[in-house]
Amino acid sequence: MKELKKQLQNKEFYNLYLFHGEEKYLLDMYLKKILNELVDDINSTMNYDFFDKSNINIEKLFDAIETLPFFADRRVIVVSYVKLFKGKSNDAAKLADRISDIPESTTVIFIEDDIDKRSKLYKLINKNGYVASFNKLSENDLIKWIGQKLHTEGKKIEKSTAKHFLTIVGIDMSNINSELEKLIMYNKENNIITKESINEICTRSIESKIFELVSAMGQNKREKAVLLYNDMIISKEPPGRILFMLIRQFRLILQSKLLSQKGLNERDIAKEIKLAPFIVRECLKQGRNMTVNRLNEALKDCLDIDYKIKTGKIDSKIGVEVIIMKYS
Repeated sequence: MKELKKQLQNKEFYNLYLFHGEEKYLLDMYLKKILNELVDDINSTMNYDFFDKSNINIEKLFDAIETLPFFADRRVIVVSYVKLFKGKSNDAAKLADRISDIPESTTVIFIEDDIDKRSKLYKLINKNGYVASFNKLSENDLIKWIGQKLHTEGKKIEKSTAKHFLTIVGIDMSNINSELEKLIMYNKENNIITKESINEICTRSIESKIFELVSAMGQNKREKAVLLYNDMIISKEPPGRILFMLIRQFRLILQSKLLSQKGLNERDIAKEIKLAPFIVRECLKQGRNMTVNRLNEALKDCLDIDYKIKTGKIDSKIGVEVIIMKYS
């Protein structure tokens, strides 16, 4: 990120870029910043080309790369999610050969989900261009980012309140940004963001709702668990998605519990299973109410219900209710 910021600040850019990673908000933000610097009008096809899986043609891509800009300093080409960096691809091999001598006036930006760092195309861009990995931010970095966003609007938030905000809205930066905008509008007359205003105005993520549901189940609060489930159904959450999220949550609790029993601390567990520390913290808390055997049994029953739903042996809404009733 620091290198990209430096390039934007100095207005010095490479001919080849590869953007990849899970955090699409950051990826899109930096892509837009670079395009704003290099392209006069991205709505015009004069000096800007965009290829994705719907229109990718390797020969047309070659032509675009080798075409000089028209009354401009740069020609920019974006190649978005066409799977050129994973597995064997004749197109990727051809492309690696062709872009080894790219015109100085051309900039090509590749965007991908999955990459293989052993591929010829990756190695070429890593050597002659710039590879940017947009990974999920850590809990502390997210809290800093939230504080900075609010500071620009004349608002403040305590660290504990920011952590509460993340447990409510999740860690997707695009969603965080949207919820922050709502909070700022809601707190026009207030300089301090409070937990009360977060609870009042912010939309709970499905992950947050599942956390609350599993907590109720673990504490044997059946009435509350059923009420939370019905609220999700009323909010038009599909039962199948709720079951999927329950399976995921039981797995995370089990993984966290087993790693904790091996002596790993919260931060080490977070690194091991690639989760934010505050999510691991909640998983460990929920795991106190469930034994390893109980969690394994719950996972087995969830997978059995999932099979019965998919084979038409039980209604999806009723199937999830069966799990909730049994484990609360």
